[in-house]
Formats: sequence, C-alpha cells, structure tokens
Amino acid sequence: MRIPILFAAVSLVASAQAPDPAPVVLRDPDIKLRIARVDAARIEKNIATLAAFGTRHSLSDATSTTRGIGAARNWLGDTMKNMLGAGAGTVELERHIAPKSARVPTPTEFVNVVTTIPGSDPNRVIVISGHYDSMPKDVMDPVADAPGANDDASGTAVVLECIAAMSGATPRATIILAALVGEEQGLIGADFLAERLKQEGKEVTLMVTNDIVGGVRGSNGRLEPNVLRCFSEGVPSGPRDATGRVLREVVGSDNDSVSRQVARYLAERAPVYVDGFEVRLVFRQDRFLRGGDHKPFNDRGFAAVRLTEPNENYDWQHQDVGEVQGKRFGDRPENLDKDYIKRVAQVNIACALEAAFAPPPPKDVRIDVMALTPHTTLRWRATLDKDVAAHAVLSRRTHEPTWTGRRVVPKETNEVTLEGFSKDDWLFAIEAVGPKGHRSPPIYPTPAMRPRTR
Repeated sequence: MRIPILFAAVSLVASAQAPDPAPVVLRDPDIKLRIARVDAARIEKNIATLAAFGTRHSLSDATSTTRGIGAARNWLGDTMKNMLGAGAGTVELERHIAPKSARVPTPTEFVNVVTTIPGSDPNRVIVISGHYDSMPKDVMDPVADAPGANDDASGTAVVLECIAAMSGATPRATIILAALVGEEQGLIGADFLAERLKQEGKEVTLMVTNDIVGGVRGSNGRLEPNVLRCFSEGVPSGPRDATGRVLREVVGSDNDSVSRQVARYLAERAPVYVDGFEVRLVFRQDRFLRGGDHKPFNDRGFAAVRLTEPNENYDWQHQDVGEVQGKRFGDRPENLDKDYIKRVAQVNIACALEAAFAPPPPKDVRIDVMALTPHTTLRWRATLDKDVAAHAVLSRRTHEPTWTGRRVVPKETNEVTLEGFSKDDWLFAIEAVGPKGHRSPPIYPTPAMRPRTR
C-alpha cells in the first residue's frame, strides 16, 4: 500500500501534529506506577552495603562472606531474588573463566549476576546494566580498600531498583538486568554477556550501562541534579564482513548509528516520565581515556549507550581512600546524592519498559535513491504483528541533533513519499507504534539502489 504524504517543509511541524491513527500516550499509567516504586532510602542502603564489603576488586577474595568480590556477588544474587519475587523471572550467577590478560594475571573465574524477565518475544532483548566490581588507585591491587560507591555501586543500585519496579511486568521484549563484573579489568563481564547474546542469535535493540551515576559535585565545582549524560557511538564499530566493511554501516549520515537512535530515544522519553530531567546527548562513544560496558555490545553491532553523571569528581574515582592536607580522597557513599540516583533509576525504568512494551522495530527500512528527485520515498517490510497499531515517520534537518518532525501512518502502510523533502537535505527514520502508543526505537534507512548499467 503506497500513501503519499503531502506537506511542505515549512509546514512539517503542523502536519506532524495532525490527528494520528494511533495517538501517542505520553505517560503510560502502568509505567508511572512502576517508577513510583523507586526508593531513595533503599538506594542509599544498598550502596552502603556494597561499599561495606571493603573492596569489590574482581581479583579480590572470592570465598569470604564479609569482604571482597565473592561476598558482594552472593549478596547481590540474594537481593535480586528478593526484589524480583517468585515467578517473575530468573536470577543467575553466570560464571566463566577469563583467560590471562593485561589485567588478569592468571585465568580467573568471573561471575555476572543476571536477572531475566522473559518477554513474549524472546528473540528481542533489552539490557540494563551496572558493574559491581571496584578498584583502588592501582588497578592490579585486589587487597586495598576500594568502596566504589559511585563507580559503580551507584549503577548497580539502579539495576536493583529496575528489578523491584519491573517485577510482575509482562513485556513483549525480554529484559535483562545485569550486575556485571570485571569492568575495571577490561570490560570482561560485559564482553561475556554480549558474546552470549550474539551466539544465541538475540537482537539487542536497547542496551544501557549505568556507570558513575551518583550525582556528585564535580571537580569543576558544578552540581547539576537534573542532568544525565548519554554517550553514544556515531560511526558503527561493529562486526565486519570478509572485506573489512562494517556489517551495519550507516550510509548518508555519520550521526545515525543504531546506538545514536537509542540515545535520542532516551533523551525524548526521559522528561515525559521524570519531570524536568534532561538526558544530555554526548555524541561520542565515551570519555577520553575511559571506557564502559556498552563497548562490547557496540563491537558486536548492538545498540548500546552509556549513562554518566554530568560532572565527575576525579578525587573520588580510582583513588585510595584517605586524606591529604585536609583534602579527602576515595569513592565513599557520603559523596553521593540518593535522590539523583532515584531519578536516574526512573529514567532507566521508563525507557526500558517503553521499548519492551512496544512492538518490534520495523525491518528492512530503505530510502529510495534510484533517481534524482526533489521528493523522498521510504519503504519497509510490511508487518501483520497484532501489536503494531501504526508506524511513524521521523524527520530532521541534517544539522539538527534530534528528530523534529513526526507523522503517524496506518499500520498497513509500508511505503511513503514525502513530497518536497529532498533526501539530500533531510534525514529520516521509521518507528513502530503499539496500541497504547508505546514507540519502538527508530530505524534509520539504508539506500535502495538498482544496479548500474553501462
């Protein structure tokens, strides 16, 4: 079915606000009720408990019941089970042996603590993570105190709140809520999980790692209690074919990778559910000299981003606990803002559930480049999925960071022509819309070109 969409560039916004076949429900009441479950006092208590293990260095004592990585993971497993509740999903200690490497002197067992809430579409997966290991100033010192309150008990506490909020949910997509290990030793736990999902043939449509989300006053003196940075890669760094070409290559825009679409998705949906809160887009994969657990997912072509507080305090990261000339060092719980972490958890819950309740994103989205024309034609694979109520065409000028136009079309539509919109001047994407208005992450089109003849 082909439906021309007739609106000029100057009337894009007005046209996008016309009545839709499936109106968008901005605030799903179920999601609102679930994010209300987030408890700042519980966040504070859980971070204090994690810090009290003394160190959670990945190479620390794995047998003690009170100190080290083993005690921390056992507590996490028990806590996840209690917060999830019977019959709502599974909690597993996923064990594997990490080989010798630059930061692992001998083959060592690494254990991720993973909660899974099954969806009716088991192939589509959403991952929310934090890493529960920590480090002192010397990344190879498994004995020194390393409370790791911000890096990354804060992100782990967010994962625990997600479990409590999502317990009893019946999503379309399967949701994985993971406390990952070995981040400081080379993203080891994340690499294991990403590879497992790849080998299982899963489609990771949204992965978010929460790393350093404590909301501290930065080394620059600034405090921004309603801002969260979101880092996303631009040009994909994912798997390549035999010729060295990236398999999920983006053509026509270096700002429209699958991860960048997820970043925009979070930035758009966050203030809908958390009033006055901004997810600030940072268009690079991560900070200089640093890395996060989203990278192994990016390396496999999955859509993954990193969430981090807006202003970091470097005296309180990767430092030995102590005091020098009245200046305090070390990553301690008292540095953190529990109410800020509560808002971060609510953003994670709202965006993950929005995507998990939504129908799957459209497949085989193409932009017609077979002829020179002032118009743009988009096509995608038709779907009869009962949970697809409509599709939406997103648009923006090439210099704009986020989508500025949106037009909903009937679900039977699998081709639209945007008259007066040149594909040279505009960027587009397609999203699927569910019966209650839940929107999938958008899909950027790839060119459809007929073979050249001489």
